[in-house]
Amino acid sequence: MLGGDRSVLDTMRWLARRTWSATPENPRLAQAFRAEERAGFMLAALVRTACVLAAALWIALTSNYRGGAYAFVVGEALLVAAIGAVQFDLARRRINPPWLKYFWAIFDCAVLTLLIIARNPFVQMSLPASTILRESLILLYLVFLVQAAFTFSPRLVGWCGLCIIAGWTVVLFWAMGKPGVFFDLGLPDESGIRTYAARYANPMYFPLSKWLIEVFAVGLLTFGLAIAVARSRRLVAQATHSERARSNLARHFSPNMVETLSLSDQPFDRVRRQNAAILFADIRDFTRYAEGAEPEEVVELLRAFHALLQHEVFEAQGTLDKVMGDGLMATFGVPVSGTADAARALRCARRMLQAMEQWNEARRAIGLDPIRVGIGLHYGPVVAGNVGSEQRMAFEVIGDTVNTASRLQGLSKELGVRLAISADAIAAATREMGENAPVLTDGLQAHGDMTVRGRETAIAVYSLA
Repeated sequence: MLGGDRSVLDTMRWLARRTWSATPENPRLAQAFRAEERAGFMLAALVRTACVLAAALWIALTSNYRGGAYAFVVGEALLVAAIGAVQFDLARRRINPPWLKYFWAIFDCAVLTLLIIARNPFVQMSLPASTILRESLILLYLVFLVQAAFTFSPRLVGWCGLCIIAGWTVVLFWAMGKPGVFFDLGLPDESGIRTYAARYANPMYFPLSKWLIEVFAVGLLTFGLAIAVARSRRLVAQATHSERARSNLARHFSPNMVETLSLSDQPFDRVRRQNAAILFADIRDFTRYAEGAEPEEVVELLRAFHALLQHEVFEAQGTLDKVMGDGLMATFGVPVSGTADAARALRCARRMLQAMEQWNEARRAIGLDPIRVGIGLHYGPVVAGNVGSEQRMAFEVIGDTVNTASRLQGLSKELGVRLAISADAIAAATREMGENAPVLTDGLQAHGDMTVRGRETAIAVYSLA
């Protein structure tokens, strides 16, 4: 039995920790939650004011009181509505320091407590104080608990629940101190049900068990509502984090790859060695063009160029690894290796050239000069993983294959061709495509073994003019 009780207590402590630590660590998300708390508080105050005003109107139309008694009852309702209007106005004007919402919870419960125990001075005969407790007026406090839930703050919900219990406790002690009021636990005893029924029929009697049940119900409701609000915040934080991660992936990967990676449990920080196809592309003579063009024209050109080539990278299910001014680096087979990485890279390079031809035709049609591009492509082993520090970390692909692909892109200018590709990439694409390989290798011209800067051994190079 003791073990079971300990298990329940441990569960309650775990739930409490989850509740009070629900605020996300991300500063921007925490700021967004604070803004939403303010908006929720304004909405709740507005709804509360409208509801209380409606209640005041109902009282005004249906009350049997007349004269001063009538005005007193309506005034009580208008006072609660006015407090809600003040809360709304202060929040609207952004006068809402963090402590103020907790003060309003105390103030609301204190005012309602005073209104409950206040006697209408214009009514000569009033009911005994014990009847206030027997009428379950604690339900009136729940409007404040709902208002706290609107703020999306589990701490405020818990605090409001404590204020409600404290207010109802004040009502209890006030009623118990009135002359003639008597009470007990309210449980039937050996005296018999008739004696108990007679005692309960006395309007001066109040069973404490009823108060205990009401307080327990409010406490349970408060705890459950706070857990629900905390869980909602946590789900929003997780969804925001996932969407941010997905957006970051979408900048580099094709849509289908984003879907695959978002569903994968494999971490990116694991260093891996694998084969991949690396593609570099940039604009020829861009520096000379930029010197004679307006900054706005340069930026507009780069945006159009990168959008055009990025589309082809994603269409070929590649990864946009880097955007470097007038150039870019794309990888095929990183972070997930495929069965046709080299073939997809070669197909992407050829489609890039076709897209550039179509773009240049459109540019000539409006009197603009064509844009020339140079592409380098290589296939081989790479090392992939996160590099950097805790403050700045990025997923990088490094190795001789990357350097060689970059050098091939530079070599394409020396050879006067649009595409320079290594024999290793062609061999890999041929293996992957089988009998369909001629579709991709058609028109490629062999240049034999050539030495590229930064590499000791020569490499067989092919090109596409």
